[in-house]
Amino acid sequence: MLVPLAAGEKTGGFETRGSLQIGVTTLMHQQRAIPFLDVVCTSPDLESVFGEVVDDIVRRLADRSDGVDAVAGAISDFRALLVPPSEKDVDVTRVVGLVAELVVLNRLLDISPLAWRSWRGPAGDRHDFRARDTSLEVKASLHAGASEVTINGIDQLEPPAGGSLHLAHLVLEMVEGGLLTVAGLGERALQRADDPAGLRALFASVGCADVRDGDWNRFAFRAEAERLYRVGCDFPRIAPSVFVGGRIPSGLVDATYIIDLRLAFDAECPPAEFDSLLHELCL
Repeated sequence: MLVPLAAGEKTGGFETRGSLQIGVTTLMHQQRAIPFLDVVCTSPDLESVFGEVVDDIVRRLADRSDGVDAVAGAISDFRALLVPPSEKDVDVTRVVGLVAELVVLNRLLDISPLAWRSWRGPAGDRHDFRARDTSLEVKASLHAGASEVTINGIDQLEPPAGGSLHLAHLVLEMVEGGLLTVAGLGERALQRADDPAGLRALFASVGCADVRDGDWNRFAFRAEAERLYRVGCDFPRIAPSVFVGGRIPSGLVDATYIIDLRLAFDAECPPAEFDSLLHELCL
């Protein structure tokens, strides 16, 4: 649809995503350049809906001569009607957390296409990755030199009974055009997993139904540093096993707290241990 613009009318910035594209086209008439808003539907499956948008724009144009307002008003009303409420502007903390887990997930898939099944956090497990009695919790920071991480829950740093727990700390710096994105890492994982549908269900569980969703891909990162720690008696934490009798005090229901990994230097593992741990999580 071409919508004529009045002389000097400013088009501003239209948010175009999905199958709706809006640009400015200039046509010549009697040696005079006339600008038009060029409103395009790129999906044949949505032509009937687009027809209703066009009808609404025409109705608005009949009421006033402002083409920009007519197009913007019609699109806004249809989006409000047809697009369900969603979590807008996923914050960078959630994005970098998912990216860090996807970095680990892809390393597991390098070993085995079955290894995505050890990604247990999205399914409600207290640890991000687990295979039998071996668990791994993944934490991410955005700034080089960062050493503090947030622990969510009293049980998050409690090893499985008779098993082991490690904490991986990844420092991922946010950069324009970085190679580490939810889309890039997510699509790579889906291509290599033996059951892409099962993996997609896990993505949906963390609120990312489509790894290419723009809200989850507003940020990109590069890897700056990585450390692995064995969580044991010398690791700073709040967990049932650190209390007398292995039970938390009565009345203490939950806790969110911050630990400084600089004080966990005695628990840091050599780099080679990360590779061994990943193989354990694939068995």
